[in-house]
Amino acid sequence: MFRSIARLTLCLGLAAWSLSGQAQKAPAVRATSDDVSCKYNFSSGSGNTFLQYCVAETGNITRIETPQGHELVQDGSGNDGYGLCNPDFNVTSYFDYGFLGGESFNWQSPVLLSQTAKSVKIARTTADGIWTLTQTITQVPATPAIQIVMALKNNTAQARTAYLVRWVDVNADNGTVINDFGATRNSAAGWTPTVPFAGNFGTGLQLESVGNSQFGFISGYARTTFAGPNPCNFAGESSADPVVNTDGSIALAHVDSIGANKTKTTTMIYKGF
Repeated sequence: MFRSIARLTLCLGLAAWSLSGQAQKAPAVRATSDDVSCKYNFSSGSGNTFLQYCVAETGNITRIETPQGHELVQDGSGNDGYGLCNPDFNVTSYFDYGFLGGESFNWQSPVLLSQTAKSVKIARTTADGIWTLTQTITQVPATPAIQIVMALKNNTAQARTAYLVRWVDVNADNGTVINDFGATRNSAAGWTPTVPFAGNFGTGLQLESVGNSQFGFISGYARTTFAGPNPCNFAGESSADPVVNTDGSIALAHVDSIGANKTKTTTMIYKGF
């Protein structure tokens, strides 16, 4: 009940977002079955190497389980998503935070580019045609991990600054959705702490930038709310200190200028710990 009320409050509040010192074009918000339905299912391993996750046709990951028997993103109560801010010229935010956070109306329909037994590649262009975000989500059984390559193309004839955000509401093996959260310069994590004498051996989920990102700025954020961030204020509602015993979430933000008709790519992984 609390989350249903909070979700409604969130959707009403999203229209009031603003970039500090600038007028922002506020997107309409919706939450659709496309954001939560398991369209592409991936599974591998067993026991400690088990990894199972689902990808919606919009490129949201709707459920993550690793190791076996331990849900880290729970179907229906958690979600993964992405946000984008165009801070230049007419400031605009675009986002799809799944069922929990809703989706802005300013996206075109997703396009499936390819699908294999271990990966799915989905492209989405903003309704104004300025940006195309291509996500390649790949199963890495050996780790086990989920690799996400996000390629952002500027479709215009002028260079533009972009804020690109990946976000997830972690509910680590915890029906009450209360977890601890922390972040570093290139990662963020949510977990249930271990309390050995209580028979509770915790689990967690980490979102980490890997390889050499083409984005010059990357930072992880431990969020004090389960709601997705305003992409134009991605550091808002986050804490420099660990967030303890909270229904929070995590985000990984990328910032850089992208040249006319150019693309910048960044790679990150989800892994359990």
